[in-house]
Amino acid sequence: MCNIVIKETNRKANEVYSKWNISNPEKPQKIWKPLTEEEFDGYLGILITAGVRHSSSEDVKELWRMDAYPLYRATMAINRFWAITRFLRFDNANTRPQRLESDKAAAITELWLLLNNNLRAHYVPSECLTVDEQLFPYRGRTRFTQYMPAKPAKYGIKIWWVCDSLNSYPLTGQIYTGKSPKEQSDGVKKKRTPANFFADFRETFSNAHNREPYEESKDVSEF
Repeated sequence: MCNIVIKETNRKANEVYSKWNISNPEKPQKIWKPLTEEEFDGYLGILITAGVRHSSSEDVKELWRMDAYPLYRATMAINRFWAITRFLRFDNANTRPQRLESDKAAAITELWLLLNNNLRAHYVPSECLTVDEQLFPYRGRTRFTQYMPAKPAKYGIKIWWVCDSLNSYPLTGQIYTGKSPKEQSDGVKKKRTPANFFADFRETFSNAHNREPYEESKDVSEF
């Protein structure tokens, strides 16, 4: 999974720098230092540490102060952190428009499928499975952000999970994106429900159950 992020991040950075160099031949040419696996691990470590230390609301500059937690400065320079964040990508943006025609979550679908495969590959579930929904709090711009007023966060990304009822281990998840652009243009009225999502597991695990009721949500295409 990390290899995909590293490859696409380097691709995006090289494309941006190449365009800038062509447009500014009289200025010193910019050269992107390739992101490596070791450096990406350090980048993830910074994000995780910032979360553990409840620093998500702090200005990034504050984390690199001389009197701040030393891990950030020891891992990489702040300018490098900003550069990686700027170019961070999870897919090939050049082919994304075609994939968006049938998949609103095209920018992260490849990683999401790999995550699901890893979840199933490393755990043997019991016969008791359940389907439940999660609203991951998020107010960024996506084509599938949901508005659910009954939830504490209200706005976010809705995910249906198949989990082991005994310990809540997630076996697979499906991001709810509503109708695809093609379905909308064709006027397709196909309702996506947890029951449909659970179809792949029903034959293998007969002792599974759904939790009712499932809350209706208002689809917010973009805001």
